[in-house]
Amino acid sequence: MLWWIIGIAVLFGVLNGLLRRKFSKNSFEAGNQNERQIQEEERVKAGSWFTGGQ
Repeated sequence: MLWWIIGIAVLFGVLNGLLRRKFSKNSFEAGNQNERQIQEEERVKAGSWFTGGQ
């Protein structure tokens, strides 16, 4: 019974990885741009906090 659970988990992980790789080719650039904007906003917030801004 335990082997069934492990097998299903491994199969699900492999399928998830393949699907994610297929979709990430299209959405990777958009996600990367979004991540950059979030990092920039965090940097500005941290900078204004350290310099006494709002």
